[in-house]
Amino acid sequence: MSDTPRVPHHLRRFVVEQDYGQYTEVDQAVWRFVLLQTYARLQHTAHAAYRRGLAETGISVERIPRIAEINQSLSRFGWQAVCVDGFIPPRAFQEFQAASILPIAAEMRTKDHLTYTPAPDIIHEAAGHAPILPDARYAAYLRAIGEVGKKAFATPDDARVYRAIFELSELKERRGVHPDLVACAEAGLEQALSDVRTTSEASRLSRLYWWTAEYGLVGTPADYRLYGAGLLSSLWESHACHDPRVRKLPLTAACVEQSYDITRTQPQLFVARDFEHLFSVLGEVDARLAYRAGGERALREALASEEVATLHFRSARFVTGQLDAVFGTADEGVLSFAGRVGFGADGGLLEIVDGGAQGYRLPHGTLVGGAQLNRLAPCGNRVTLRYASGACLEGELAALKLDSSGRLLSLRLTDYHLVCERAGLSERGAEYVLFDASGFQTAHAGASDPAYFPDSEASRKRVPHGAPLRARERALLALYERALAAFHAHLGRAALPVFAEIHAELSRSFPDEWLLRWNLLECLCKLGRDPADGLRRTLEAELAALELKFSNREPIASGLRYLAALAPQRAPL
Repeated sequence: MSDTPRVPHHLRRFVVEQDYGQYTEVDQAVWRFVLLQTYARLQHTAHAAYRRGLAETGISVERIPRIAEINQSLSRFGWQAVCVDGFIPPRAFQEFQAASILPIAAEMRTKDHLTYTPAPDIIHEAAGHAPILPDARYAAYLRAIGEVGKKAFATPDDARVYRAIFELSELKERRGVHPDLVACAEAGLEQALSDVRTTSEASRLSRLYWWTAEYGLVGTPADYRLYGAGLLSSLWESHACHDPRVRKLPLTAACVEQSYDITRTQPQLFVARDFEHLFSVLGEVDARLAYRAGGERALREALASEEVATLHFRSARFVTGQLDAVFGTADEGVLSFAGRVGFGADGGLLEIVDGGAQGYRLPHGTLVGGAQLNRLAPCGNRVTLRYASGACLEGELAALKLDSSGRLLSLRLTDYHLVCERAGLSERGAEYVLFDASGFQTAHAGASDPAYFPDSEASRKRVPHGAPLRARERALLALYERALAAFHAHLGRAALPVFAEIHAELSRSFPDEWLLRWNLLECLCKLGRDPADGLRRTLEAELAALELKFSNREPIASGLRYLAALAPQRAPL
């Protein structure tokens, strides 16, 4: 099973096992094609941390990495890597990063999406995010934006957009999907986006993450380096971002007003002065969030989010749960929660109440006449609590719970009756727990104490998901395996007849297969000129013709330029 000691218990359900044996030689060829070229290009255009970071984080351009090896390398920098199955919810992703954990999707993009994939894959997650983590300030920024993102409220509209993006991205990367299904998913995403009524706090934090950690530049608009994972891992965007038509704007907090499309290249990018600049922008965005404002705004955002939130009160008390109604104001009234509700103090969870189907109602605010909850009749007596808001709670006092300073934390009533005429509320039951919640201060998304969430264990699922191969795909895979076996066996020029036989089979059965042709050409370049010039020229001509046939939709030309740049380094074996 995965190494998960530092993973919060409620996040362990997202952790899966990397099944390294599922990667085929075609997958390895895709990894090498992308990494060889991006690494050569990024030597001159990426942040200096990238050039050191690949080796420091256990990533080789020659083979798909094992996530366990990345995890071991990252541990030296205070981080951990875990394997996840594709997309995980945005809130969970933020929580992972706040805990200094890099979630890595183990799937490998297909040849059809070699330059860019809309779905998470190991090229993006490993070769994009990991190499900059050894830089202490950048790693601290990822933790910091994770901490802020955990507290930013989302909306039900966000959840619908996330589901639509997830479906479209997965379909686009899946092999053999009918175009009508993709078109339907695209229409679903357009509809979900058009239905968004307001930009949530979580969306703004997502945009900041996108324009920094995913597509960020550092330096000046005229002289910059790449550090965003989306740029570092994309063969196309690491090149296209330099196009003068892609606007380079100084990074400010206003970037959170700029939306993005995960399925397309970006029309503008934002440039931070340095990694320290990221913290000042994050601070500006953080200062505008509801939990910083507190009071009525924070309470209403918690209600509108329809997600788990933590409400903070005076004396370091807090309540965690999903608000489904607010009767009254932030100062006094009745708070209604759906499902389970947690009570705590000083950052630690003390008790959980299961509200069941009817939910849980909590009167808060001051008592009439300034009465104090800690001055109640002895247990066993019937008590009546009248709140200034008009709420009234009565029942037989069964137990009291005090904190270490002797102040009341909660009380337990039996045969209770909770009524609030202004709210149209009248509730009776056998048992009720009242938490001393007075002096509401603020609210934020999520749970202050992760113990609120039920424990979960790492999944036994293994990824990537192996897919059955058709006969033609098996035949092509066999050619890849044969070519790489001949080269890796260090046969030198003795491998040339094998390459010639493979090429003959490509000519007969796979006239449009360009990636294996490129692999053969790369091998020949490394073997030296004579006597391979004939086959090399043939492969170069065929690849050039395929570049035209595919109308520049495949990265063949960039692959040829990469090999041409290697020419001065060729030496016979």
